[in-house]
Amino acid sequence: MSFRFKLYRILTALALMITGFFTFGGILFAFVNFPALVSAVIWGACFIHSILSVYLQRSIMFPEITLKESTPGGIRIMGGITLIFAALLFFCGLVLQMIPTEVLKEVMAEAMKQNNGNLSIGFLRGMGVALLLISLILTFNANLSFYFLRQWTKMKEGREE
Repeated sequence: MSFRFKLYRILTALALMITGFFTFGGILFAFVNFPALVSAVIWGACFIHSILSVYLQRSIMFPEITLKESTPGGIRIMGGITLIFAALLFFCGLVLQMIPTEVLKEVMAEAMKQNNGNLSIGFLRGMGVALLLISLILTFNANLSFYFLRQWTKMKEGREE
């Protein structure tokens, strides 16, 4: 196994755990409000992409196990959704990191007056770092799945000839 394939397997496992957590968490709260339902659907697309990536990895490691006819198309579609969502997460994380501390203090003071909640600047910065890490995991996983899908397609065409 090459380093790239091992990295692909590790990133797929991480993406599967992260997206599974947020998908099922969103499903639990989907009955409460509409944004949770939308969140569950988007995280669910990333979760499905991770599951399809596992099937692709299995087919690459064991060529006698073939993929279903719809799996390559599903990887492309769900991978595209994953990349769009990862870009959104990346920019949200970047914004949370780039906001000056003084502006955050003013926003936090206003939020405290309205909600009586207790968010801290450190929590928001930490959430920004988490969003950046999750976006990088999803992006690299999707790109590696596209790469290995091309490899699998070439391997499949070589066997058919």
